[in-house]
Amino acid sequence: MVVPVPIGEVRDFVRHAVKGTSLVDPVAQVFSGFVLFEQRLRYTAVDATHTRIEIDVSEKVPGADVLLYTRRVGVIDRFFVAVQDELDSRERRYHRPEAKAAVTEQVEFDTSVDGT
Repeated sequence: MVVPVPIGEVRDFVRHAVKGTSLVDPVAQVFSGFVLFEQRLRYTAVDATHTRIEIDVSEKVPGADVLLYTRRVGVIDRFFVAVQDELDSRERRYHRPEAKAAVTEQVEFDTSVDGT
C-alpha cells in the first residue's frame, strides 16, 4: 500500500494507525492466534512525499500458517484497514471543506384574514 506520508514519518504514522486496535492488544493476539505469527513491516520510499508499506506475516510455529490461514489473512486485512482509517482520519482533519456561508431568506407572510 502506498501512503502519502514521507519515509521519515511513516513509522509514527503506522504506530498511530494501529494504536488501540486488536493488532497491539496482547489478549486479542492470544485469542486470535496472532502470537503464532511473526510480522515484519517494510517501508520503501516511493518519492519525497509517499511511502510503500508492506507487511509479511509468517509462522513462528510449524503448521500455524495452514491451520490458521483465515486468521493470518484477517490480521493482514485489519492492518491495512487500520492504515486506511488513519489516512481517512487525516484527510478529514487537515482538508476540511470550507464552511459555506449560511443562506438566509427573508419571507413576508400575509397575516390579513381576508387576504387584503
